[in-house]
Amino acid sequence: MEARLQPVNALLGLVTAGDVNPSLLAGAGFRVVGLEVPAVGPAGKAVIDVLLFHEATNHLVQCESKSGANVEEDQARAYAAMPAANAVQAAYVDLRHRTTPTIETLYLCLDENAERIRLGLKTIGFLFPVLGVGDRRIELHDADYASERLRAALQEGVTLKAPPPRIIAFDPESPSDAVERHVRPAMVAALANRTPFLTLTGLTERVAPHYGLYGHAAQNRLKSAVKAAIVKIVEAAPDRFAFDPPANVRPEGLIRFLRTPEDHDPRGRTQAYQALARTGQGASRRRRVVPNPDQMDLLSELVTMDNDAEDIDTVSDEEGGRS
Repeated sequence: MEARLQPVNALLGLVTAGDVNPSLLAGAGFRVVGLEVPAVGPAGKAVIDVLLFHEATNHLVQCESKSGANVEEDQARAYAAMPAANAVQAAYVDLRHRTTPTIETLYLCLDENAERIRLGLKTIGFLFPVLGVGDRRIELHDADYASERLRAALQEGVTLKAPPPRIIAFDPESPSDAVERHVRPAMVAALANRTPFLTLTGLTERVAPHYGLYGHAAQNRLKSAVKAAIVKIVEAAPDRFAFDPPANVRPEGLIRFLRTPEDHDPRGRTQAYQALARTGQGASRRRRVVPNPDQMDLLSELVTMDNDAEDIDTVSDEEGGRS
């Protein structure tokens, strides 16, 4: 996982029930209602990285995730002046109670940058709580500036049983190879399942499950990143995949899945999947890739099953010959 995505993923882990780490914010009644939501207030525009909502009290937490240690004054000013109603409208939040919505700001960062972020905010005169994220610990700094509900949930900090989850594996700013690493297995899985076609949006939703929570501009950038990976994969395996660009009667691109390795003789199926795994890797295909321990490698699983089946067939043939 990219280091800059760790703070956002740690926060999402806190609002995701069922994770190995404590989901303290979910237990306190918070949920995510938006990612990269552009909102405009009296002091300008702020793109809210994560927007949390406490439905019982109509309280929102707008979160700014910092990849480094610098604080932007104009950005902080926009957050400080943001009316709750503007954030509600920007994210289309459904208010089910007649209570007037309220809002606060929370900065997220890596724990190694927490002190500089805190100093930067105080230097420009903004008093926001800061959530510092490490591999094994999450700390809420300047908790006195947080709302009572946020402070009650996080003021003791969070000891993690495992590193923050990879809920968001990539985003629109991720390098192309990081995006392709997730797009390729999804395309191979669709091919193996004999899926005839998928829209660009449909495939993006498969590789980025939180797609629906992103603001419109971020969704378009995310689809552009996925499209670039698709085009690269299609060019390397034109006998397997095709990509049809948008047309007058079809507003977005369409991925078509052609000849599948499932059509091969069983003994050729393994080699076909192995070839798909290598396609497009060029000279780097000989380098050892350390697998992500949190995810199953579809291609490896298929290859393993096929090799096991071939070993069984071989033993059966030998035994038949001896009889």
